[in-house]
Amino acid sequence: MENSARLNEVYQRKNDCVPEDFQNEVKHFNLFHLKPLEPGKPLVIPYRRRDFYKIMLVMGNSKVLYADKEVEIKKQALSFSNPMIPYQWEHLDRHREGVYCIFSTDFFDQFGQFQQYEVFQSQGTHVFELSDEQVTEVSSVFEKVESEFNSDYKYKYDLIKNLLFELIHFGLKLQPASQIENKLNSASRRIASMFLELLERQFPIDDLHTSLKLR
Repeated sequence: MENSARLNEVYQRKNDCVPEDFQNEVKHFNLFHLKPLEPGKPLVIPYRRRDFYKIMLVMGNSKVLYADKEVEIKKQALSFSNPMIPYQWEHLDRHREGVYCIFSTDFFDQFGQFQQYEVFQSQGTHVFELSDEQVTEVSSVFEKVESEFNSDYKYKYDLIKNLLFELIHFGLKLQPASQIENKLNSASRRIASMFLELLERQFPIDDLHTSLKLR
């Protein structure tokens, strides 16, 4: 796909070996730590789509550019990336720390409809500036994710999915109230429209007029 980043490119860019079962692994998940940018490394990550989802805790001054807006991170933030929304990440200094996880669409197969939440939708907010207290809380969740990921527990991925939902809900609670209200209003209008459409199908306008005349 032109102007897109695939999962294998992530490993190549990080000089990490691709997992042995990568090609056959549909439900992919992995976790990485962000490190300070080395001299000579570009400060700008190109504007393009990714073919995976990403949840990231990042520390350092940076800017995220979308097609219709830009968001500056002054100190630290929690971000959510959707394969359908291209973006460019520009680091405004070489100080960078954090952690992020990437996962394929099928990773959550039959385990909740995570794509329906606003943080992964075009009309939602995808980057949230965090306080120091919030960073501590989010870091704790990522630490649990990493601990489970490195464990031999048979059901570790189920635990990881629950922890990722915890991060999603953390972001949702930071979502501007106006966006939530607009979404609720839109949902109410859709429900009302569907109800009127079903009512008209059940009782066509001509039949209603005929019924009123007979009365």
